[in-house]
This record gives sequence, C-alpha cells and structure tokens, in this order.
Amino acid sequence: MNYIYKYISGLILVTSIIFTGCKKQLDLVPLNQVSSETYWKTPDDAIKFATYAYTFLPNQNSVYYEAYSDNAYSKSTGVRIFGNGTYTALNTSNNWSYAPIRHCLIFLRDVEKVPNLDASLKKRLIGEVKFILAFRYFLLTTFYRDVPLVEKVFETGQEADIPKTPKAQITAKIITWLNEAADGLPTSYPAADNGRITKGAAYALLSRIYLYNSKYSEAASEAKKAMDLNIYRLYQGTTPDPKQDYFNFFQEMGDYSSEDILSYGYYGANEGANTLRNILGSILVIGNNLVNPSANLVSDYESDLGYYPYTNDPRYTPTAPFENRDPRMRQTLYYPGTYETVNPANPEQKQFDPFNSAGDKIGADQGTNTGFSWTKNVQRTAYPIYSGANNWKILRYAEVLLNFAEATNEISGPTTDVITALDKIRERAGMPTVAATFALRATGISQSTMRDFIRHERRIELAGDGLRYFDILRWKIGEEVLNGPIYTIDASAGINAISTAGGKVNTYPKTVIENRVFTAKNYIWPIPQSAIDASKGILMQADEWK
Repeated sequence: MNYIYKYISGLILVTSIIFTGCKKQLDLVPLNQVSSETYWKTPDDAIKFATYAYTFLPNQNSVYYEAYSDNAYSKSTGVRIFGNGTYTALNTSNNWSYAPIRHCLIFLRDVEKVPNLDASLKKRLIGEVKFILAFRYFLLTTFYRDVPLVEKVFETGQEADIPKTPKAQITAKIITWLNEAADGLPTSYPAADNGRITKGAAYALLSRIYLYNSKYSEAASEAKKAMDLNIYRLYQGTTPDPKQDYFNFFQEMGDYSSEDILSYGYYGANEGANTLRNILGSILVIGNNLVNPSANLVSDYESDLGYYPYTNDPRYTPTAPFENRDPRMRQTLYYPGTYETVNPANPEQKQFDPFNSAGDKIGADQGTNTGFSWTKNVQRTAYPIYSGANNWKILRYAEVLLNFAEATNEISGPTTDVITALDKIRERAGMPTVAATFALRATGISQSTMRDFIRHERRIELAGDGLRYFDILRWKIGEEVLNGPIYTIDASAGINAISTAGGKVNTYPKTVIENRVFTAKNYIWPIPQSAIDASKGILMQADEWK
C-alpha cells in the first residue's frame, strides 16, 4: 500500500475546483473558478496540495517510451507514430502540458498564506514541489528543447502568451530548483510517508540531468552524493535463487526497498481500482499486448558467460536461442517456450507460445506482434492473469551506478571506480565481472571499449524502464538504431521448447512489422500546432519542423 496515493484519492475534487479549466497554450484557469484565497487555511491544505503534485511524476505510461526506441514495438497507433518517425505537429502528446507546472507554481505562491505552518514542514513541502516542477521542465526540454519558461502564475491569456526560452537557460533553472529542493528534503521518512521525495532522489535526478546534458563531472558528483548517503544498495531478497533479485525488485516486494529511490505508488490489490493490474498490466501483457519487446532487444542480451553477441558462445544452438543467456532476459520478458506457474500451490504451468496459443499468437488481436511479451514491472500471480500493485520505479540505485560509471569513464577512462560500479550491477544479475567479460572476449579495456560496454549495459539493465529512448537521443545514435525495418522473431530454424504434437508448429519466419524513419529533426519533437495556434504569433515552431 502507498500512503501518498491513497491520500491523493481524496484530493481530486479539491484540486479540480482550483485547477481545471480551459486549455490555452500554457493551461490557464478560468477566472470564474473558486479563488485560491478560500483554500489555504490550514497546514493540511498545504500538505494536500503538495501531495497532489505527485500525480505529475512519471508513471506506468512511461513504458510507452520503450516503443519510441529500438527496445519495443507498439500496436497502438498513437504510440507507434513516435517510434516510426511519422509524427507531426498535429499529433498530440501528454508530454506537452503546463498544467502540472501551474499547479506547482500556485503552491509556491500560496503556501506563504498558510497560518501556523511549521517552518521545517514548509521547507520540506517546498522542496518536494520544486523537485516535481524541475522534473516537469526536464521532460519538456528533453522532448521539445526550447520551451516557454514560466515562473509565476498567469491569470490572463495575454500574460501567458510568451516566447520560448533557450534550453540551457531552463536547465540552469532546473538545477537551481533541485539544489534548493535537496537542501530542504530529508534522507528518509517514516513508513507512513513511504514514497515521498528525498534528498537522494534530488541527487539521482541531478545526476540524470547533468548526464543528459553531457556535464560529466557534475553528473558523477551528484551520483556520488547519492552513493555516499550509504542508504541505497541493489535489491537483494531472500529467495533461494539470488538471480531472481532483479525480477523481484520490480515486484511489490521491491517497493520502497534499498534500490527504490523514488517510485510512483499504487494501492494494494484489494484497495481500489487504481492498481497496476488495471493500468500497467493492460499495457504490457497478454490480453492487450500494447507494447512488445523487440527482436532487436532480445538479440542484444549476452550469453550468461559473457559472450557477445550470444551466438559466439560455443553452446549456442539455433533451435534453442534463448538458453544460456543473461538471466535478466528471462526476468524481463517472455520468449517462445517460456513457462509460468499458474499458482505457486499448483504445479500446473502454462507456456508462452506465440505460434499456436490464441492468447499469445503473433498478429492476433490480443496477442504479441513481435513474438515476445514483457514480464518485468508486472506483478504476476497467475498466467495469463496478473494482479498486484507494484510501483513504477522512477529513480533507482542501479541507474545511479550506471550514471556514475558512464560519467566517470568520460572524464578519466575506465578507472577502478567505474569497474566497481558496473560489477555491482552484473554480479546482482548473475553475470561475469567486467574483467572476466573483457578477458573472455579478448578485448582490451579502454575508454572507447568501456563506453560501448556501458551503453550496452544500460540498455540491458534498464530495459523496460522507459529510458532507452532518451539515451538514443543524447548519444545521437537515432539514425543508426531507429532507421529501417523492425522485425518479428526469427524462428525459421524452429524452437525446440515448443512441442509440435497435435499439429502445432514451432517455426515462424522473420517478418517485417514496420519500417521506421529517423532523421536529424527527430532529435526534438515539434511543438503541438494547437499550442502555436493558441498563441498570438509569439510561440514559434522549432526550426527543424517549420
């Protein structure tokens, strides 16, 4: 159960009265709505308003970002266009919204009106809201680059019609907000406040922002601050097989654990309709399969001995391509022949079979499109029925280690600190150490080879987390990895794990699903035409999209 989001459920009416209204380009509120002067009367009002801002953090829908990248394909047209490069300024996206920013600015203005608000609580709440404000601007600038920078609450459309501000200037403001937030945030909370933003979350987000902006010294420094708090570590459970720890972290048992720096929480399974079963489960798994792992991602997993590509492993067999692979592959996705226990108390199992099973079949209305389906991030108690309420992990310690390793390598090459950070991630996954892997491949360790290794490790460790697309953008590799056809599984040789009894088949030809296009202009998105039309000639489209 998550206290914050249970608390939020009672606030929707209050915030909608203060907050909703017509949509201008910067989301103004009609002046005939209830004035905020009638609201800010008690400390509890401030807590409620700040808490509601948590709904603007990245949530389970971030998995759609995977389909913008080479990690996944989506059958949803509204998502697929952003992966195949056919979107235009006429296409809508929730990523362009100033409503969350307005909410945060209202809080920062009106919290000063609250009588008898404890000074330390006030400082903490301001820190939480500044963190969320910074996160929203970070997303805006990551997608759209230069956007209007709003720092006060506008009351009229004329006020709101302002030009774009350069990304660098906005990023400087984001960093200021996050540093101010960190100053007022605690390192941890009592259990009743699980899920609230901490000092470590501010450091982790700062490390991501600096890394995305190629500020490597700052990125390494902020990651090290989070590491030096000595309260985070990679999740380690109590299961008999430690190789399941990676999977279990993304289950309910991993919520608010030592690796979970910040997550978007959900009610327990029996406490309301807003559960991950109803939201994330419907996106990822059997029943809708709106987002499927790509064959390209699956082929990128090493063998469990560290061979890369995995076909270099002497044990490789074309009819058993999923055997002897990085354990994270099975803990991230279903592939043909995968078994899932229906009930831990019942030995009966069901098999993922995209060649024959009606619920799984490639191209079927509710089946997969690629031959694969996700298991990571979805709590499972039965196949193909999913339930539970595991949180969406926004910031986790593994990313901090990867940020630190990448930034440090860019500064000073593959130092011991770089290798140590990577070894923690690989050892948790059940993979060979960095030194053993490089020795196996007979590849010398240099800044360049380590850069390639870290980029690959990010793709595998963070697969399904919704971050691969942003790595592609910042590394400027879109033309390389997001151009050309995307394929289904290639099971031309057959899959031994699929029985052919009773007329079933175990083969499937490599088939083109779609052709993708990525050019230089796709490194940023066009500002929605609706926002430009609402402006009076002041908000201008990005040059690449004119």
